[in-house]
Amino acid sequence: MADPLIWHCCRQRAWPLTKECRALRPRFRPGETALDHRAKAELKRYQRSAVNRKQVDRLEIRLALLGPTGTHYTLTYEDEHLPGDFGGVRRSLRAFLSRVGRWRDGRPLDYAYAIEGLHGDRRYHIHFACPYADLAPTEISRIWRQGTVDDEPVLLTHPVKDVQTGEWVTVCDGGYRRLAEYFNKEPTDGFFIPLGRHPWGCSRSLNAKVQPPEIWMDASGAIDIPPSVLWARRGGTENDFGAYNYASWISSL
Repeated sequence: MADPLIWHCCRQRAWPLTKECRALRPRFRPGETALDHRAKAELKRYQRSAVNRKQVDRLEIRLALLGPTGTHYTLTYEDEHLPGDFGGVRRSLRAFLSRVGRWRDGRPLDYAYAIEGLHGDRRYHIHFACPYADLAPTEISRIWRQGTVDDEPVLLTHPVKDVQTGEWVTVCDGGYRRLAEYFNKEPTDGFFIPLGRHPWGCSRSLNAKVQPPEIWMDASGAIDIPPSVLWARRGGTENDFGAYNYASWISSL
């Protein structure tokens, strides 16, 4: 009798975001190459981090912890304040965060940021995300003293008419994932962004809110997405190295 299939399951929650994966771990087979054996061993070793293994996944979780009012700010420099190098941008960012702390009377703020300079007109600028309720656009504009501020919600929602019921429902573009990919899109190049520097960062208070993933075994590889969500995506693959199903969804706010 064949061994029953046991799926390794992992779920990460960061309200309103849920990420889940289910994997059949690869089995070692006689006659396979040493390279195949090493690759399978690598997959087995990282089975518990499948929902947060990549930089984009880790940042997506943190952005979701900003909650439904998370707001994405773009801080740009006027010519007279434009730093000449990456170190200058870091110093101006530290000064900005110090002013934020004074503005909030020392209360901690959950935030994420990214420094960019390569794309567009190749001018350094800073992307900054935090809850609207904790720091509104009017406040950011007063604290950022070196240029202009643009803002938009992290979760961009819009109404859509249900073709079956005729009712209008609210859907979104999966903004946590979109913004996480955006923050990670610009590689280090040794000039604008020094080699080895992390493309983004988060406040300690935000990192402290990341909960460990739930781990369990199951006889089924199916992932059930709730019937009413703002956004969802799913995928999967199957090959000689096993099978892998994943899904992410944003609950209704």
